[in-house]
Amino acid sequence: MEAVYKQRNSMFAYGVLILTTVLLLIPSVSKTETSVSEMQQGVEYVKLRLYPQAVDAFNSILSRNPTEISALFQLANVYKLQDELELAIKTFDQIIIIADSQNIPINDRVYGVTHLALSEIYCKQSKLDIAEQQAMEAVQRCPTDADMYYRLGYIYTHQAKFDKALTAFKRTLELKPDFAEVYEWLGLIALMQHKPQEAVKHYKIAIQKKPYVQSAYYNLAKAYRLVGDMESAAEQLKLFQQMKTYYDKTYAIEGTLAEDPSNAALRLKLAEIHVAHKHISAAVATYQALIRLNPEFIAGYDKLGRLYMNLNMSQRAIPLFHKVLELNPNAVEAHVRLGWLYTVQKAFGKAEAHLQKAIEKMPKLTLAYHGLAEVYIQQGHIEKAINIYQHITQIEPDDKDAWSALNKLERLKKEGQTKR
Repeated sequence: MEAVYKQRNSMFAYGVLILTTVLLLIPSVSKTETSVSEMQQGVEYVKLRLYPQAVDAFNSILSRNPTEISALFQLANVYKLQDELELAIKTFDQIIIIADSQNIPINDRVYGVTHLALSEIYCKQSKLDIAEQQAMEAVQRCPTDADMYYRLGYIYTHQAKFDKALTAFKRTLELKPDFAEVYEWLGLIALMQHKPQEAVKHYKIAIQKKPYVQSAYYNLAKAYRLVGDMESAAEQLKLFQQMKTYYDKTYAIEGTLAEDPSNAALRLKLAEIHVAHKHISAAVATYQALIRLNPEFIAGYDKLGRLYMNLNMSQRAIPLFHKVLELNPNAVEAHVRLGWLYTVQKAFGKAEAHLQKAIEKMPKLTLAYHGLAEVYIQQGHIEKAINIYQHITQIEPDDKDAWSALNKLERLKKEGQTKR
């Protein structure tokens, strides 16, 4: 059978997820303020992929308290992310040994994600039997966690135990219907079982849910070829090449950033590449890392704010544009964007103040006047809006939108006067 393009596990993304959530799950009564601060700093280093600094932070905690479960967990994950797999296994095992031997309080969730992490590592080492045992333990500890069943399905697929894999993946989707990676593996199983039509269905769903994963396009092309749809196959191969180029570019940039993490221009370029390929979560994470490492870099706040605007997440966008203005009070566009965002929230006073500020700085900026007119319209101040549009037509006589809005408002005004 022709080879399929296997998807890569997103070890970094999953590792950060564990790192940032497990802190909430482990008792902290014994932690000092210093330990909490170092823990938070260590997690921050991981988000920025500054792994050596993260290791130092977690080891500092462990030097004072070698049985601190949360610090051990974070340290083990950092080793996993660095591909120091034997060190990661040793550290994860130590968590279980300490918890069992010293009767330290540890809930099932922590046990579960520890076994899950071990299962991932053994999968990477192709020790699937051990990985299966660890995944089974993870499922037993966390029977309502989709990630645990996903790992079992992954293992069973690689063991060619397709019935068991399908059962595990079915349970995964019951718990987490938008788990895109599951549909990729279902597509792979369908291909291996000579069911290309079924594979087409699964890969199309996978692409719909995560349009930036290159392997799905390649394998969808294969499925189309098997059903005789060569035109669709060629189209998917073209998309695969585009995504492969995207991955090659981002991989190269990330390699450079590992050596020069504070390179703002390069990190900005990386974020823009992610946006262009609809990998929004990666773009957001990249912008966030950019402003953490370069807190005075205005473009980082502005670009992230614009992205949140496009995602209709005004609550997240607003503080970013305020930060832009804090760093550069003459940033007229930030005033205009805040005017629009506050209009959406119907905070008309704030919207008007920002738009007036933009006009004060750029008296011929018609975009700000359009925003101001919209503020007045939404409040029912028709006469004020008419005056604004009249002013726009004086500044820019060819502004068709202003003329159209002006004519419409004047008709409404006349109709209102006639009715009286």
